[in-house]
Amino acid sequence: MPSGRRGARSMFNSPKPRHFLSYSASDQFTIRTLAAECDGILVPGTVASLQRQGTAGFVLSLSARSANTPYVIDPRFPLFQQALPVPKTSHTALAKILGDEDLVRTESPTPVQFDSNRIRRIGEQWVQFNLGYRTEEAARFQKYAERLNEPLSLDNASSPQRILAPYFCVAGREDPWYQKSLELYESTSRAAADSIQVTRVLAAKSVEALSELTEDGHSDDVCIWVSELDEREASAGDLSNYARTIESLGESRRQCFALYGGCFSVILSAIGLGGSSHGIGYGEHRDWRELPRSGPPPARYYLPTIHRYVQQDLAQDLWDHDPALVGESVIEPPVSLGYHDLMLHSVAARSEEIRKFSKLDIGGAIALLEMDHREFSERLGSSLDRLLVRRGSAFGEHLPRWLRALHSLHS
Repeated sequence: MPSGRRGARSMFNSPKPRHFLSYSASDQFTIRTLAAECDGILVPGTVASLQRQGTAGFVLSLSARSANTPYVIDPRFPLFQQALPVPKTSHTALAKILGDEDLVRTESPTPVQFDSNRIRRIGEQWVQFNLGYRTEEAARFQKYAERLNEPLSLDNASSPQRILAPYFCVAGREDPWYQKSLELYESTSRAAADSIQVTRVLAAKSVEALSELTEDGHSDDVCIWVSELDEREASAGDLSNYARTIESLGESRRQCFALYGGCFSVILSAIGLGGSSHGIGYGEHRDWRELPRSGPPPARYYLPTIHRYVQQDLAQDLWDHDPALVGESVIEPPVSLGYHDLMLHSVAARSEEIRKFSKLDIGGAIALLEMDHREFSERLGSSLDRLLVRRGSAFGEHLPRWLRALHSLHS
């Protein structure tokens, strides 16, 4: 079965960084409105299994359009690398999809519990689920197709663009979970045979661990994820090491895509990062451990002048002092935006960042970021409101760290 239709946009091998949005049911309106602004949808395996027909109907309808939007399903397998004493229904739904309800446990599992037969079955079930996704209930497909105001046929819907193999999050190549993660990739690849491309996910518990994982000799394209790597809070040293790892992948002619990332990841396209994904209004980083609860993101404003989210009231205060602090092209006061407008604004702002930075080499990216930092600081510093200056400056403290990390690449 083909993994996509002619002309589909890919996670890899593109002249500009790929921009994927992570799906949740609450984001359907935003994704439908801005599908043309992104290159694809990343569907969490928990959502794909729990809301199987509804999610399938939505993503399949987008993939069936003339300007098709590809999608990939993230297995989110580190979920089963921990104890789940109070499992969510989505946890058990994903375990059933994988044909292994014992994945949901009240105590922490050990690597030895994942023997070769168990890993083989998980790989086979995951491939079967992905290849069968295109044939989900047609009635749900039609429901979402009607909302797109375009005549669509389920026959034109695509399978997932590729299969992301189940994976564990590891602390390095000596971590016992590392070998099990590699075996999951290999078993998934065998099960898929030549029917669809399978991509390995390198999920690391630290930047140092990711660097070690990329030196294992495998030559395939990869997706990468450093658990809880928050670009805004990370040290310049961690960001520099992360960038160097991505650069080394490019030098070995391996394409890579970040499962989570923000504007710093966009900038790293200059040294080989093929793209990244994020949630709408959140999700630029993630901890491998499952959160005890989840929900829609808070109503925040994406401030393109410093490339990060801030509280909506702070964005309005900055606008009141000088609208250019919020963005030269912004025409609406931040406080006037409702929840969905804020989400739409954030995706549009990321698309604009990709448009600007993807044209530049690393020297040009540094120069543009330095200009952004200088202009924001100068405009903010002209305010007589010292509290506003302190609040605004605190939110821009990540930019000097980004610049130190980028300058260090070729020092």
